Amino acid sequence: MNRLAGMRVLVVGVGTTGAAAARVLHSLHAKVRVTESSTSAEIERTASELRREGIEVEIGGHDFDALDADVAIVSPGVPPHADIMRALENAGVDVVGEVEVAYRLARCDFLAVTGTNGKTTTTTLLAAMLAEGGIPSAAAGNIGTPAIEAVGRVPAGGAIALEVSSFQLASIEEFRARVAVMLNVAEDHTDWHGSFDAYVAAKARIIENQTSGDSFIPNMDDPAARALAGTAPGRVVPFSATSASVDGIGVAEGRILWRGEELLALSDVPLPGRAGVEDVLAAAAAALDYGVDRRAVIRAIRGFRPLRHRLEVVADARGIRFIDDSKATNPHAAVTAVRGLSDVVLIAGGRAKGIDLSVMRGMVPPVRAVVVMGEAADELERVFADGVPVERARDMGEAVRRAYAHAVPDGSVLLSPGCASLDMYKNYSARGEAFVRAVKTLIGELERGEGMHGDA
Repeated sequence: MNRLAGMRVLVVGVGTTGAAAARVLHSLHAKVRVTESSTSAEIERTASELRREGIEVEIGGHDFDALDADVAIVSPGVPPHADIMRALENAGVDVVGEVEVAYRLARCDFLAVTGTNGKTTTTTLLAAMLAEGGIPSAAAGNIGTPAIEAVGRVPAGGAIALEVSSFQLASIEEFRARVAVMLNVAEDHTDWHGSFDAYVAAKARIIENQTSGDSFIPNMDDPAARALAGTAPGRVVPFSATSASVDGIGVAEGRILWRGEELLALSDVPLPGRAGVEDVLAAAAAALDYGVDRRAVIRAIRGFRPLRHRLEVVADARGIRFIDDSKATNPHAAVTAVRGLSDVVLIAGGRAKGIDLSVMRGMVPPVRAVVVMGEAADELERVFADGVPVERARDMGEAVRRAYAHAVPDGSVLLSPGCASLDMYKNYSARGEAFVRAVKTLIGELERGEGMHGDA
């Protein structure tokens, strides 16, 4: 894409994605300027680094009188109703997303994964399958490495396993996924998109530019994914955790079947609950359809370990599993997390982001008791009222102790909040770490005989 040489590019946002885009485009001799509305110590550090590399950067506000660019690359977190977006439109500047630019630069295929929940685990596992199969590859997107950075590492004949969000899909033009995976769609990010319908429409764009030679991997247990399958221009390869299909991958009699033949036993799946099974099925379908050898896929599944704070079993004490699913920042993720588990004591709460939490009532059973905390505590008490015992906790330490008091052998204490963490923690990772520390403290007390089962 040598046509970038001399092109005036405005990069909006100086986070991980914006900084990567600025560096790559600067290396291709584009005239890059970065603009960032906010400021912080981290932003100032990044801005200083970019300036030392010869890139013009402004932080702490946008200069709307300096929007004379040929194209603007907007970071995913900038909503379409932001002032800078209106200003760019009024100035007649073409706006594209980082994923779109990465696609135009790439020589490799994209295997794209989207959905409300499970994207990172599925993408990571898919990347492991590609690597195990000897395919030059990388994992990129929301998973950590920006797509525009990854394309420089993967040659022609290789593939990028790309976690792609609704924000990123909303801004594509030419982007085409050789294989597109739709895990699920539930209410989330309506504050950014404006409505649930707009959010669904953004997710659906993952198949927009596919051709007859491409593949779509829908979750047939999810209504939105199943509906989208009927409009896919390419081959549909379905997956399901509740049934098996001769055209795809599914579960029957304790086995995972790929096109009617056993791939491996369900007991070999290293992720707990139905959500873990769905992630494995989706990644395997994408890899196998792309041509990865089934033995490589099996090896990748058996060797996979859960990512931090995503249905991660952090301890097992007195027959009770403690599971960290702090990444469940919306109610749909929490509902999905309990499927396939039994005798669950749920720790939930946080900032609800304006999303209706009543769907979480469907977690009973297998949920047998709930400990609520944070801003959403009142709403969650109402959701679970008259269904199961509900207790309040002021902090994570108290929440874990109260949850343990209701737990039974062969059951689980599950942190799956169904809400954002920002009312009490810096991010979901900090919330998950607080859970792990609280669990370790409780287990230490039990081992010293300081705590008895049933104490709160």
